[in-house]
Amino acid sequence: MKALFVVGTALAAVSCSPGQEQQPAAPQEKHFDVTGWGKLKPGMSKQDALATGDLAATGAGKTGSCEDYRYKDGPAADPKQVAEDDALEQKIAEAQKAADAAKAAIGPEPGPNAGAADYAASAERLAASAEASNKVVQLTVESTKRIADRAEAREAHGGVLFAGDKIRMILPPPGATAAKDLGKGATVEQLKAAYPNATSAGDDMFDVPVPDQKGFVLSFHFAEGKLTAFMLFNTEAACA
Repeated sequence: MKALFVVGTALAAVSCSPGQEQQPAAPQEKHFDVTGWGKLKPGMSKQDALATGDLAATGAGKTGSCEDYRYKDGPAADPKQVAEDDALEQKIAEAQKAADAAKAAIGPEPGPNAGAADYAASAERLAASAEASNKVVQLTVESTKRIADRAEAREAHGGVLFAGDKIRMILPPPGATAAKDLGKGATVEQLKAAYPNATSAGDDMFDVPVPDQKGFVLSFHFAEGKLTAFMLFNTEAACA
């Protein structure tokens, strides 16, 4: 690598005529910072964020009030997977409605003078309610796995997670760095040098407050002393 650099430098020197001034270096690439990424800024509404054109035209998956969007120039979400996610969320909503109805139908326990038929009917209602609740649990387990898969893709490719009309997270695309070229693999010492106002948020996490945006922080996550992820996070926007 060093040899290539030396050769490249020599060739550059030869190509310049005597007395010719050296061209200024190219401007440094933009950083992912408290101000956001590209045209995406913390505190934007979903409508305004989508209007920037920095995100894909369609979402990458939805759970409750939260919806993922990837960057326009990043890998596109699988339409089939997105459709399956949407169908699963619909099934969960329908199953929960059925479970609520089954629970409400249980009614009071049979009284002391109730006959065998009353006890049998009550047992059937209890069993039906348990079965309906179990269906919700099974579907939720499947949904949780899909949520985890989307979170993994979000961290790998970057993008935005909306909670209703609010931005919940903005994650940088691969290769992006924070201030002072702080990137994945950096140490806590390097973080503190780049962001002296970073404070510990517990569990190997550090937060930098975002000016004039209540609830927003630039969050840095470490594992074994190395930076593994960083994002803009809205602590006041939750998925419902």
